[in-house]
Amino acid sequence: MSDTVEARIDALVGYLSDRHFDSDKINRFAALCETIRREVDQPTRLALAERLRRDAPTNDTVRLHSVLFLLTGDLYHYERILHYLLLGGDGVDPALLHYSYWCLSRQLFLGSALGDKTASFVACDLYRFYEAMVRLIARRWSLVPPPAAPRGGPIRRVALVTNQFINDQHQPTRDCFDFASRLQDELGLEVAVINSCTLPSRLENLFMPPMIFHLPEDLEGVVAMEMFGRRVKVASFTGRAFSQAKLQGIVEAVDGYDPDLIVSFGGSNIVADLFAEAGARPVLCIPTTSGLTISLAHILLGFDEQDYTASISELYRAPFVRRFRPFTFGYTLPPTRGDMGDPGIGGAPFVFAVVGTRLDQEATPDFLALIDDILDRCPDALVAFVGEARDLPGRLASLRNGDRTRSLGHVTDIRALYRRCHAFLNPARQGGGGGAGYALAEGVPVVGFAWGDVASVAGPAFTVPDRDSYLARAVALFADADAHEAAASAARARFAEVGDRRRCAERLLAYGEEARALLRAGRRN
Repeated sequence: MSDTVEARIDALVGYLSDRHFDSDKINRFAALCETIRREVDQPTRLALAERLRRDAPTNDTVRLHSVLFLLTGDLYHYERILHYLLLGGDGVDPALLHYSYWCLSRQLFLGSALGDKTASFVACDLYRFYEAMVRLIARRWSLVPPPAAPRGGPIRRVALVTNQFINDQHQPTRDCFDFASRLQDELGLEVAVINSCTLPSRLENLFMPPMIFHLPEDLEGVVAMEMFGRRVKVASFTGRAFSQAKLQGIVEAVDGYDPDLIVSFGGSNIVADLFAEAGARPVLCIPTTSGLTISLAHILLGFDEQDYTASISELYRAPFVRRFRPFTFGYTLPPTRGDMGDPGIGGAPFVFAVVGTRLDQEATPDFLALIDDILDRCPDALVAFVGEARDLPGRLASLRNGDRTRSLGHVTDIRALYRRCHAFLNPARQGGGGGAGYALAEGVPVVGFAWGDVASVAGPAFTVPDRDSYLARAVALFADADAHEAAASAARARFAEVGDRRRCAERLLAYGEEARALLRAGRRN
């Protein structure tokens, strides 16, 4: 073991035993964990984890087992955290439960979990923890909305409740706004976006890595927000504390708006699920990512047409299968100026694009090694990484072909950029659906693995089963002009198939009527 690795391990043990932290020390602790996970080989990490497990330097269960998970990817450690918190019962602050849930969920989204437990963890451990947390919040904080008297006739008023609504450069915000404006402007409904801002915005414990979201403080209160030439009413609640007072204010605001239907925009939406759990109003959930979504909504839509409940063990399937309905999320293209000048790619004859908002985490060492192999076989080609990234430029510089990579940072006109690109390379990740969808619309073929949001959006024609196939597909797009042209045409056709957001809004409304009928029937029984 090198002196550098020994020094990092000694520093990690020091952080685990430390009792005094400020924000700077927490950031250094988190950065060290990420460095060890990325740069230390797996056998050394596993040996270190076993040492820490046998001779724990702290009795802080959350801190210790979150670090052990980062070292190993073993979901056993997240099970320990969830069970420890649940066993605390009413003695555990709901804010601590909530913060731990989101920190843990983010690591699952980033694909950090390894091993066989992954298949059942979300449907079993995570879902049951979330359900217990919502019920505890309702009971402890007296947040049980009263049943609303249903109005006759069709749905006329809808509340779209979202955990995070920021600005027109944030993909989930654009999607939420677009659904709301289509329900309002094209289907004639009265619609309000309830921007609950309930993602963690302050530390509640020493979960590693920490997770703090930006709060759009300029959006506080009720505003008529304009985006892309349309206007929708948005009510934002930007208090930093996850507290009884904040949630009570949001619940009262939703009740006061008196919607016929609540649409939970995205899973793990506590405000919407308080209404669903109480049976107070019909609740429908639109997932914003593929796979199984955690929600208590009366109807849970799919991100695409496949049945994500089919792979769940029969022991855990029932709470999902009775509520699941197929759906297609769809995409609306953002505006474009048509030409952006040279964003930093010069006159490269062929440009591969890698696009994302989490490239520091998603551009893993394995993926960058694959990029190197692709560039070895594609003379004069260039790979452009698009999205804010702090560490990525330094890591790109160390590649064999680092001089043929570019880190462009955030690009405001992604469609204009795609018109200068020739293929979209997707890392092995959960997200990225919007970026891939816009690439398809501009005739940029996608190369990706057969899972995650990009696979759902792009479809089987643009996915591959393994690394060798990925490499071969990327090289073929570079080397064979006819194959590239055929793939570009197929890309445009695929977007026309999956990008019809108006049809998605119409299906959403039909499912909303079903949710109303289910709630009425449940009250009669």
